[in-house]
Amino acid sequence: MTSLPVNDEAGAQLPVISADALLTKCHELLNELERFQAFLVQEKKEHTVQLRQFRNSVISELKSLEKLAQADPTAERTIHTLRSSNLPFYSAVWTAAKSCRGLVLFNKRFYWDTPVGRPVNGGPKPRRKRSALVDVVAEDGEVWIKVSTITESRLLFEKAKAGWEELDSNSDTEGEQQDGRRVVADGADPVPAGYEDHGSEDEDDDRVELLKIAEDLQRAAQKVYIRYGHPRILFILPKIIEGHNPAVDSILAEICATGVTVQCAHGPLPSGTFTNGTSVDHDTEASAALTTTFSRLLIDPLARLTPTLNIDCTILLALVSDLSHSTLDPSPTLHRAIRRQIDLEASERLLPSSLYPAMMGRDLICTSLAAKRMREIVEQIGTPSERLRTELLLGEGETGTSKTLAELRAGFAETSEYAVPDDWRLPIRVEDGVYDLSELPAVAARVEEELTEINRSVFFYGWTRGWTTVSSNRTVAKLIEGVVESEGEEGDVGPMVWLCATARSLVGKEKGRH
Repeated sequence: MTSLPVNDEAGAQLPVISADALLTKCHELLNELERFQAFLVQEKKEHTVQLRQFRNSVISELKSLEKLAQADPTAERTIHTLRSSNLPFYSAVWTAAKSCRGLVLFNKRFYWDTPVGRPVNGGPKPRRKRSALVDVVAEDGEVWIKVSTITESRLLFEKAKAGWEELDSNSDTEGEQQDGRRVVADGADPVPAGYEDHGSEDEDDDRVELLKIAEDLQRAAQKVYIRYGHPRILFILPKIIEGHNPAVDSILAEICATGVTVQCAHGPLPSGTFTNGTSVDHDTEASAALTTTFSRLLIDPLARLTPTLNIDCTILLALVSDLSHSTLDPSPTLHRAIRRQIDLEASERLLPSSLYPAMMGRDLICTSLAAKRMREIVEQIGTPSERLRTELLLGEGETGTSKTLAELRAGFAETSEYAVPDDWRLPIRVEDGVYDLSELPAVAARVEEELTEINRSVFFYGWTRGWTTVSSNRTVAKLIEGVVESEGEEGDVGPMVWLCATARSLVGKEKGRH
């Protein structure tokens, strides 16, 4: 199928890529997405990235292109449909995603209005719920990316139309919908995929669509908290070159004024963004590069840990529990919570897969109240091996006192099925846990009211010192986060907490205890 020309606003002819060429590119895109999905499964991270909806959209586009490949290439309907293909947009979204770290999901709508009900007794139609569509969520939720394949000519056309449309309110520049795609009248570029339909309430708004989207995304972001802050918004405009046209630059400046970061093309776009789908498995270098890219896309759970870690009592117990160091038989005589943790340990291996990597090369401290509570629990129900590990962990008692770091690690290794890292810094240093409330935001006083003495000691000490607190107490961590975000001032930051996904009890927990 040959490429057919169409006219741009100035009357110059622009080629329309053939359905066969688009099909090839779509297969290449789908090939990479499927390889990424396989990589996630291999790394046991398939639940960390929401890829299905985006992949299904690409598959849907592939089916449409397969139909177009059989259509009359000279038919106006075919030309318009090819011209408004969503594939360039999907390609740009995937290219943007591959440039990120900590990929979370694609194509997520975020709301900022309260849901509204239906009209009552023939009353006025309620205002619809307002939202903004984010193309990529990355940096472990901290960055929202909006991609637009709008061209410079289309952007200028919109700006002109916004200023002149009152002269001809009956004109329909954007045409009608065909096959679910927006088609434009002669003399305008296609409406880029991913644009929002703001509806009748914005009909008199003379701003260009990109500016409306930027403002909507900012409104939505103000309703979302991620680690005590709001998501940052990044616009990626791969077909716009900054500094090329003053009128375009003025629009970009308005967008940046909303607080959005804009990333434009730095020159001519590369001819292709995909590896060759037909030969990539035989190209070792390309395959290795793609694997490196995929690895970077995974969320790094250790990225925000501080050089010193404040260890909560829940983690102290996990570090000494027999459940964390050996494969046990889930006997019916054991408490059901213990049997569940035995099953989890068989598949997750808490120490080598989670806690050791988090602690390696970092100084470890705990508060005196956390250490005291741990000792009380171990004394009450701990096994001999759990008591031994407690002395080694804290460097105390007959086993741990006056031992070198190497001796403490060696003693720990003797009681465990798992190797102990060479840079695990024992013993954990016990500190008083005293904190000064005046060093914290005013909302800390409200948080303090909600916590027990030991939790105040642990979380407030880490908060005042600027250290990450390592804990498996999700309930308390989320309570603190909720109070700071709902009752604090804008910009208030609560304690940094690294939550361990699963807890470990001491194996001596009686079946009847809850």
